[in-house]
Amino acid sequence: MESRSTAPSTTGLPDRTSTATLTRRSLLAGGVAAGIVSALPGGAAGPARAAGRRVPFGAAIQSELMNGGPAYRQLFVEHCDLVMPMNALKFNLMRPTRDIWDFEPADKVVDFALSNGKTSRGTCHVWWGATPGWVEAIESPSEAERVLVEHIERVGDRYKGKLLGWDVVNEVVANDPIYENRSLRDTYWLRTLGPRHIPIAFKAAANADPTAELALNEYDLEYKGPHYDERRTIVLSIVRQLQDANVKIDAVGMQGHLYADKVIDVDAIDRFHRDLDALGVKLLVTELDVIDWKSAPDPQAQDKTAAALVTRFLDALFAHKPPELVIAWGLTDRYSWINDVMPRPDGAESRPLPFDRDLRPKPWLDVIRKRLAVA
Repeated sequence: MESRSTAPSTTGLPDRTSTATLTRRSLLAGGVAAGIVSALPGGAAGPARAAGRRVPFGAAIQSELMNGGPAYRQLFVEHCDLVMPMNALKFNLMRPTRDIWDFEPADKVVDFALSNGKTSRGTCHVWWGATPGWVEAIESPSEAERVLVEHIERVGDRYKGKLLGWDVVNEVVANDPIYENRSLRDTYWLRTLGPRHIPIAFKAAANADPTAELALNEYDLEYKGPHYDERRTIVLSIVRQLQDANVKIDAVGMQGHLYADKVIDVDAIDRFHRDLDALGVKLLVTELDVIDWKSAPDPQAQDKTAAALVTRFLDALFAHKPPELVIAWGLTDRYSWINDVMPRPDGAESRPLPFDRDLRPKPWLDVIRKRLAVA
């Protein structure tokens, strides 16, 4: 399939925008608004769709694990409304070199979902952790923009009509905006294109598939404290700036990695949800799991902690209105990023997902089922 190469016009900014000026204060005050939305016409965000009687539940799956035992695949068939590629649609895996496009792993997951009567969605077009080295070697802003638009339009066009939507830009907010005194994460795309890489990506995604639901996806939006308040404020600011420029944005993804040692801010999540709803923007849960590395090293205690966290989180999400989707970042403890990236310091097994390593359901699976059924 041939890719399109119609890059949106970008005027009004120098070729390379200094990240030193991109502080949280300047962004929230609108100081870089012109940079974010420079000369990008069209595509107003649509109104939020009315909630159905039941909130769909889904999970992400790694394509390479689909060749394993049928019992693992059957978990997704029996318990999910949506099945999506966990990593296979990310830039560095989809296009590891300039000349290679590898669609097979993502095709496998998407075809599996659709052939079993499920829906699917994509993650993600722009993520700091998935920018291939050959792209980072590009110094020309105009070439970088062409490559970004080409990638999004070709991938989006290939899966047009097969995916409900996309996490277009993932984890763009600075990890600690207050300490760093900046709003946006220091990434290749920010250093090369400035903050306008955000609307460039959303515009390209909308061009590729006008019917897809386009989301800004972010972590650490769930907890109590100034750090998390600031992150929520920045997300809302980005949404408003995109809308002010008529750039299509339909949803915000709240990842939902729930830490056992952090306090979920029910009131703040409720306010955040109401603010998004007032803008006509939906709220999704995109990567639900439990990081229990600082809980008691006992399976029953870990599952009790997880059930309490998930209950509190869902209560906060449903306080205003049901979220659009709830997606777990996997289904079984046997296959989770937490086992490798955030293992328990005491050596005990992590229990991050609703099924254990033997594919047996945990009590907090019922928490999800019951809560999502009352929408």
